[in-house]
Amino acid sequence: MDAARTNLTSTNCDIHEGRLVGSGSFRDVVEGTYVGGNRNNQAAVCKTFKPKFCHLEDEYYAMDFKVTDKAIQFANEWNEFCPAGKEILINRGNIHCIGGQRYLIEPFIRDFEKYTSNSGTIIKHHGKGRAAQTWAMEAFSHFTYHRSGGSLLICDLQGRYKKAKFANQKSRFELTDLACCSRKRSFGPTDLAEKGIESFFANHVCNTFCHQTGRWSRPKNPIQWFADSTGTSMLSSKESYKLDLANPTKFKTTLGQLVEEDEDEESGEEDEYYNF
Repeated sequence: MDAARTNLTSTNCDIHEGRLVGSGSFRDVVEGTYVGGNRNNQAAVCKTFKPKFCHLEDEYYAMDFKVTDKAIQFANEWNEFCPAGKEILINRGNIHCIGGQRYLIEPFIRDFEKYTSNSGTIIKHHGKGRAAQTWAMEAFSHFTYHRSGGSLLICDLQGRYKKAKFANQKSRFELTDLACCSRKRSFGPTDLAEKGIESFFANHVCNTFCHQTGRWSRPKNPIQWFADSTGTSMLSSKESYKLDLANPTKFKTTLGQLVEEDEDEESGEEDEYYNF
């Protein structure tokens, strides 16, 4: 199973401006409907930057595709050995200019939920079969760390588990908007570097899905550097030195929309980091 969930041959979309799916500090997300091609009449999600942040588009989209392509690479490997029904598809949309506005358009994911954050939090889901879904997502992140030689971790896993309704279908995960934490911090502002990696492993307990291709590596004695948060966190480049393991800074409080964590020199107390 190819892990890339794309727009196929559909190159146009009707934008439903009044049907807002979500809104962050930088972008609005609205529903759309594909016009023509293999996805004709299927639901789409259309992401666009708010006018005051349009200058971020090129850099953001380039980094977004970089993270997505890296995640798809590992998902293709995961799909070769994972238990049936635990395969992963990852949205990889395309940028289109519609009505003079740029949109990142990709297949719609309904019943959206989050499994992990990029700051190490693992969101527990309860009910029949639900815990196993979280375990599989945790194991996928662990697998990416192992397969990369400990250099990175695919995280911020979110989307849905699509359970097959008919005999000729396969159950699977459908994910979007992932993040990557790397030791060199080469995947943009949502890359929380070494501390993001350690924080995940401080919370992750290996489960039945781990170690299926041999003993998977993991950091020794990892520390949780971030407060629990289900949001996606960002840190500005000027503050990135605080993500090195040699730096003692811990991020203690989550508040609002953007990450700008500072240390109060007089009190020695640290401020908060923010989610978007």
